Amino acid sequence: MSEIVFDNISRNYKVSIKNSSYLRYLMRREYKVIEAVKGVSFDISHGEAVGMIGPNGAGKSTTMKMMTGILVPSSGQAAVFGKDPFMHRKEICREIGVLFGQKSQLWWDLPAEDTFELLKKIYRIPDKTYEKNIRKYAEVLDTHRFLGQPVRQLSLGQRMRLELMACLLHDPKILFLDEPTLGLDVVVKRQIRDLLQGLKGSTTIILTSHDMKDIDSVCERLIVIDNGLKIVDNDIEEVKRAYGNIERVKIKIKEEDNVKLDFFPETVKTEYKDQSIFCSYNPKEISSADILQQVLGHYNVLDISIMSADIDDIIESIYRSEKDEKYV
Repeated sequence: MSEIVFDNISRNYKVSIKNSSYLRYLMRREYKVIEAVKGVSFDISHGEAVGMIGPNGAGKSTTMKMMTGILVPSSGQAAVFGKDPFMHRKEICREIGVLFGQKSQLWWDLPAEDTFELLKKIYRIPDKTYEKNIRKYAEVLDTHRFLGQPVRQLSLGQRMRLELMACLLHDPKILFLDEPTLGLDVVVKRQIRDLLQGLKGSTTIILTSHDMKDIDSVCERLIVIDNGLKIVDNDIEEVKRAYGNIERVKIKIKEEDNVKLDFFPETVKTEYKDQSIFCSYNPKEISSADILQQVLGHYNVLDISIMSADIDDIIESIYRSEKDEKYV
């Protein structure tokens, strides 16, 4: 049985239109309807790790808020644990953990351990379970040394690790994470990814992120939403095979003071760093030999290596493809 079912879900917003006449705007307001989510359907089973991605304003967060019961769909049927998440929100909240970006659930002027004690009472967590989870997650996320500090004194990385701990204390069956690594450094991101990898299989994970390394390292399934529509829903490896027609080449050159890459066609994505030129391209449009030849015409080449496309290149390829064609 699926833990989460979305059947032709849509969500509309009514937004007032400002008129040039302020008095007319106050007396008789006009509205337009914005379709944030348009007929989205999917099933998610227990233990799945699902990445949900898309451009800003695509409808990802709105979709997640409907799954958690924060928003009610305008049309369609949603079910979490077989129940309407909006109508049974209090009951379902006891079985889920939610982390929405930078929105804190920790008391700002209190140490995190005080908030944890409060959450223990709210979720009625048994003493043994609570103590076990505190020890386990504090060790994995390396939070022992600042559990007793007021939250307002902590760095963003320290606070986000404690936010994640707060979500996990009651052993939720489903974990909803909306941009959990936003603004964090590489070390903290790795700690969070390692923790999520350890939860896979036992906890259902729904993750949105603009950092494709989060998605690639944690998730096995990918849902892509664009302009409120689901345009991709499949195993990540299948998505890579379907859209991974991008090659990447790394060309190390003799050190130059001012490296310019404007001689490449617009279809070639380029970057220069660490004395190397990185190119992403479709081999059907241009070959690696052509790429190398163009670089040789401008710079002294020291080394060259062909790399497989990463998840960023694949997502870019999906966005460039026809948005009305669904790959399911």
